Amino acid sequence: MNHRSLLGVLVSGLLVLALMLAWMLGVSHDGAVARASDSAENLAQVLQGQYTATLRRIDGSLVSVAALLEPQDLRPTPSFATQRRVAGLVEPHLRRFPEVSGLYVWAADGTVIHSSHPVQAGQVRPSIAARPGYQRLRDDPAASIAFSDSIRSSITGQQTVAVYVPRRDASGRLLGVVSATLNLEYLIRGFDQLQLPDRSVVFMRRSDDHKLVVRYPTKESDLNKPVRNLIQQRIDGGEMAGRDRFQAVTDGEYRLYGFRKLEGYPFYIVVGLAERGALVAWRKNAIIVASVLVLMGLALGLALWHLGRIERQREAARREAQEAHALLQQAIDSISAGIVIYDPKDRLVASNQAQRDLFRNVDGLFSTPGRTFEDLTQEGLRHGLFPEAGAAPASWMADRLRQHRAADGRPHELALGDGRWLQFSEHRTPQGYTVGTRIDITERKRLEAELRELASTDALTGLPNRRQFMQQLESEIERVRRGTTRQACVLMLDLDHFKRVNDQHGHAVGDSLLRHFAGLLREELRASDTAGRMGGEEFAVILPGSDLAAAKTFAQRLCDRLAARPLVVGAARVEATVSIGIAAIAASDTAPDAVLSLADEALYRAKTEGRNRVQLAVAPA
Repeated sequence: MNHRSLLGVLVSGLLVLALMLAWMLGVSHDGAVARASDSAENLAQVLQGQYTATLRRIDGSLVSVAALLEPQDLRPTPSFATQRRVAGLVEPHLRRFPEVSGLYVWAADGTVIHSSHPVQAGQVRPSIAARPGYQRLRDDPAASIAFSDSIRSSITGQQTVAVYVPRRDASGRLLGVVSATLNLEYLIRGFDQLQLPDRSVVFMRRSDDHKLVVRYPTKESDLNKPVRNLIQQRIDGGEMAGRDRFQAVTDGEYRLYGFRKLEGYPFYIVVGLAERGALVAWRKNAIIVASVLVLMGLALGLALWHLGRIERQREAARREAQEAHALLQQAIDSISAGIVIYDPKDRLVASNQAQRDLFRNVDGLFSTPGRTFEDLTQEGLRHGLFPEAGAAPASWMADRLRQHRAADGRPHELALGDGRWLQFSEHRTPQGYTVGTRIDITERKRLEAELRELASTDALTGLPNRRQFMQQLESEIERVRRGTTRQACVLMLDLDHFKRVNDQHGHAVGDSLLRHFAGLLREELRASDTAGRMGGEEFAVILPGSDLAAAKTFAQRLCDRLAARPLVVGAARVEATVSIGIAAIAASDTAPDAVLSLADEALYRAKTEGRNRVQLAVAPA
């Protein structure tokens, strides 16, 4: 090869490498941003779960304490015996919560009856009469819980949020209040374990007025201040979770945000990872790649200078070309995605370490240049790398070769025999080389599967949600129309007096009742049956192959089971009943809503005729 041919090869190789590395840097940058966004949302989800569980435990304990208080316990001037009785009810709960710094019981006028921090002689008895949380419980008989702003306790000196739970009589009149002070500094200490990148932040804000409750790193001057940003607008729009990227107004920092709203409580969590901190590793790789390209350019310039002077220095130029190739190999080995290059005759030219690691199940598969793409793929088939080939490997091989020869840059997904997933794409260079990239997307596929599960399942009961149930009902109607199933029935179920349960025992007990009923419903279902939560206390069931008589027997059995197994939560015993309407699916039915409407009309008649009963739908004339 003369020096002109060598010059053409080197220049072409450098251009191909520069284009490929520039493209890969863009892909790896997007991947780094996506991973940081995933991390922010995952951290927000973890904190949401922790804080929701904490508030539910505190809420449940306050509700149970309130339920045990007698009206005489809540008189503004309690006797010594009353104070001792109230203390005996309250103080055991304080030891269960390290994040709670105090528990208190207040009379209906707001004066203190019991305090974890006793009032000293000569001090004025505390009162919460002027506090907005107390006033909300006093003025709204339907309010079951209230929270204060973030305040620094005058007793402990700690930053706290007060949680208020009412004690009411049967008419809803406020008899007293039980409250707890949540130590926010205890929660903030948990943020130190997250190992966040520099200049990252964690917030907890109220979802009703968007006031700041907790900030990490701590900035007390911002507490209780509302905010106006993209996340606040999305929360107001009804979103429960999501991610975003924008520049903070306070410090000008670009951050990748993940947010989650707490279920059942007026708070949401925001985790913001500083973008420059999350991209440190990517910037290091970019500097390495740029340095390699500069070095290769210098090496090429030196080779040209030597080749231009005298022909006898060809051997020296050849050695420098080998060094350049070694630098190329080092450069592509530093890239996290798999890279493979084939020459115009489809023979393997080079691959990086990431590519060899992806196919580690077959030793040396991409280690030796010269083997063709078809030969390498056939060997992978023999070792069971590609389960999609199944019983027709020849057909699968033909399709794979067509994709490879097209080399149109479109991404494709490929399942491996060990459960991993790859995303691959291939590009053809002007010189006829084929450059392929392989990225491990196993984690992304796992997250997609989890998201599909979350989209079709009711989070509280674990049953299919309304959308998933309606899809199943539409499929069952189609089977009846085709004659695959001779008959089927739909049931609409509604827990009787569910609002009374929430009002008397609190929403935590109401949620427990929904889960309890869902469990009893599962025990009655066959493998072919489908049950779903339609919203609130309303459920629905599909019974394939059942006529109205069988469906009525099922419904009555479920009514009897619920009546025989009341819910017991702490000191609360909830005896519940259910009303059920049944409609048969006919071959003439076309719309799920129409069938469901017939069952709903039967349910309405069951409600109006006394509840705790089963009614069959009246067939339309």
